[in-house]
Amino acid sequence: MPQNPQDMPPQAQQMIGELQQQQQQLQQMEQQKMELKAQKMQIDRAVEALKETDDDKNVFRVAGPAVIETEKDELLEDLKEKQETLEVKLGSIDKKEGEIENKARENQEKLRNMMSGGDSGEAG
Repeated sequence: MPQNPQDMPPQAQQMIGELQQQQQQLQQMEQQKMELKAQKMQIDRAVEALKETDDDKNVFRVAGPAVIETEKDELLEDLKEKQETLEVKLGSIDKKEGEIENKARENQEKLRNMMSGGDSGEAG
């Protein structure tokens, strides 16, 4: 098995490049997921706090640099919509992440075959 990338067949070099790209994509997706999950946790806590708040209490929301009074039900509805949106985004990222992981596994197997002399890398 060649140790230097320059000694590898061009198809193997290309496959390594694709695997590196896939790894970067997966890292970026993991970062996005962490950020979205943190946002969702904040919203979940806000929803729970609002549910525990008496209906006759004043509630406020941040709107840019201002804090404004709003109806509890209106704020709850808005937060629930944001929860749903975040759940959809997280589901979408999970699906895409799975697709990239599967493709990376396929590419790793093809690369192993190329490097062991089993597959020329031309098929697929």
